[in-house]
Amino acid sequence: MSNDIIQLIAAFFGAMGFAMVFNVRHSLVIYGALGGLLSWGLFLFMEDIFANPFIACLISSSFSAFYAEIMARIKKTPASVFFIPSLIPHVPGGSLFYCMSAAVKSEWLSFKDYGIITLQYAFGIACGISFAWTIWYMFQKIVSDFSKKA
Repeated sequence: MSNDIIQLIAAFFGAMGFAMVFNVRHSLVIYGALGGLLSWGLFLFMEDIFANPFIACLISSSFSAFYAEIMARIKKTPASVFFIPSLIPHVPGGSLFYCMSAAVKSEWLSFKDYGIITLQYAFGIACGISFAWTIWYMFQKIVSDFSKKA
């Protein structure tokens, strides 16, 4: 089985597990898990294209935010129900672990390298979320203003 397929399966079940931990309604758990699978698939695709974790996280976390907002409107549920599980696969656990492990062992060159990668992931996630929600709320404002004038 391909490594990407294994990662997609893990992203799906990891997102599903976190949805269950956060007590998401049983009928909505699958949508949170699907968001995790889709956003991680987009991340893998973008990482192959750009070979840059910042850009890949920026695009895929933006997708997660848009996905959550759209699903929230469809299912009449808060967006966080879909957003948190779909973002879970992006958490830079591996690079953070290796960064802290290198710090404990006083391997400062490895600490710096893993720290930079971890910061790229984290900053990409934060920028992607900020970008998506800014665009979403601007769009909502335009639609709201337009409907008031009509």
